[in-house]
Amino acid sequence: MGLGLLKGLKVLEVSDNVAVAFSGKVLADLGADVLMVEPPGGSPLRRLPPYYQDVPGPGRSVLHNWLSTNKRSLTLNLEAEQGKEILRKLIRGMDALVRGPDRGLETAGLKAVNPSLTVTTISPFGADGPYATYRANDLTLFAMSSFSYYLACPVEDPARTPPKQNPGYQVGLVAGLYAASATLWGLVAAKRKGQGVRIDVSEWEAFTYLLYEQTGLLFDGKLAPNRTRVPGAVITVVGGLMWCVPCSDGWVMISPREDHQFKRWSEVMGEPEWTSRPEFSTAKLREQNAWEVYERSAEWTRLHKKTEVFLAAQEKKVACFPISQMGDLPELEQLKHRAFWTAIDHPVIRGIRYPGLPVKTDALEVLPSRPAPPPGEHTLEICKELGISAEESKTLWQLGVI
Repeated sequence: MGLGLLKGLKVLEVSDNVAVAFSGKVLADLGADVLMVEPPGGSPLRRLPPYYQDVPGPGRSVLHNWLSTNKRSLTLNLEAEQGKEILRKLIRGMDALVRGPDRGLETAGLKAVNPSLTVTTISPFGADGPYATYRANDLTLFAMSSFSYYLACPVEDPARTPPKQNPGYQVGLVAGLYAASATLWGLVAAKRKGQGVRIDVSEWEAFTYLLYEQTGLLFDGKLAPNRTRVPGAVITVVGGLMWCVPCSDGWVMISPREDHQFKRWSEVMGEPEWTSRPEFSTAKLREQNAWEVYERSAEWTRLHKKTEVFLAAQEKKVACFPISQMGDLPELEQLKHRAFWTAIDHPVIRGIRYPGLPVKTDALEVLPSRPAPPPGEHTLEICKELGISAEESKTLWQLGVI
């Protein structure tokens, strides 16, 4: 479901990357009328995995369907002069434009067409600087932001085990969220100034903005993680223990670090004999024998479901939480209660619930979610809004302009 917070706001989305699409999605889910301009045949985003039932094909990209909900679609050839003229007509009636760097849209020309237009441009490295013309994708930007360092989990032989790629499009989603927020604040500033605002978003900077932990390690002079495995080191922390332990149906994270917590953890497990042994009698000794404590605890947790372990530990006030897998999330009571999951009636992709908005309000209407439109579904509708006749639209279609 969407919200009517931005009802009446008109946004043009011109790009074929995840960051721009997600920025437009956030604005559309908040009630803005977001019109995405696609090349004839549709955006390349429509061909990105994952696919419904793992079968590629038209309308089967689950990612695209999620990114393009609640939007309208216009197919437009921006290489043709008539296509550029239609775009200029569109811009005259828009409040904001969210775009990528490579669609031939010059800021000076946009300002001449609509001086009050707020323009947000998202690019890998920003509009200026020595990297401004460089290309990049989510993999390279994730690595350049230093976050790949934390994906390099300890291994026996780092030279033979390369770091893993981050899952999904995390950089694009973070940059898109920043861009949506910046666009809204830009609209506020534009209203005060009486003229449009230009916003320049660097995907690299957006992700690097999150480096609070790495910055702390750098300036505190602490030993940073490395890829060489030290037995037991990956489960110890300052002052005690923290483990990810296996259960019969998954994993829980647990930290019985203090003496009183370890005593209660022993009670959760039924006070097995080994917990009273001298080598486990203090936090320091347990840290020194961390691997054995882990293995013996895991013998018990493997016999129980993760929810059982979590609830038993919580009742005894031992820090513990279950590690949710994707399949667990739709069944979690809190998310159900908040109606977080959104069912979208798509003609091809059926029976899938998508993540919804993480905000609620009692002040405005709730809007039903609309599925991602087929390429150009609203082209004739939009042409009519621009005063282009049906005959003219037919000619433009025959020429490959729309």
